[in-house]
Amino acid sequence: MTLLFNFYLIALSAQATISSEDFQILENSAWEGTLTYKNYSDGKAVSIRTTMQVRIEKNKITYTVQYPDEPKENSTLIKRIRKNGSYFGNEKVLKKMRTPEGKMKVITSFEGKDNDQEATMYLIYLFNENELSITKEVQYKNSQKRFIRNSQNYKRI
Repeated sequence: MTLLFNFYLIALSAQATISSEDFQILENSAWEGTLTYKNYSDGKAVSIRTTMQVRIEKNKITYTVQYPDEPKENSTLIKRIRKNGSYFGNEKVLKKMRTPEGKMKVITSFEGKDNDQEATMYLIYLFNENELSITKEVQYKNSQKRFIRNSQNYKRI
């Protein structure tokens, strides 16, 4: 029993966490790129131009996104780093690492619905000083497979 409890404590201490320092390289930055998404009606990939600005204030990261060809879809998203860094907004932090190329990679997940089906969504944030991507993968509850619902790929301007 003690061995099992010790293993549980080790697993808890290995919980991935993030801080605003992990995102500091994005502070006060401007980006341009594309949003590519899988269309719900026919399953085809659609790409649209986008720009984004990022601001960081303490544990709050604000993304302001514009779609030049679809301005009615412009939005501002605010995510707070919560629960001692174990949550990014409503997303549970699963992993944080540096890639061999030196990019920061953060993987999060949350439960919700996609195309009216219960699903687990995974968000993969990958960035360095000059590139930023956010990829959303979906895994339906009745499936073992994930697929990419959308990806945003940016270059710093």
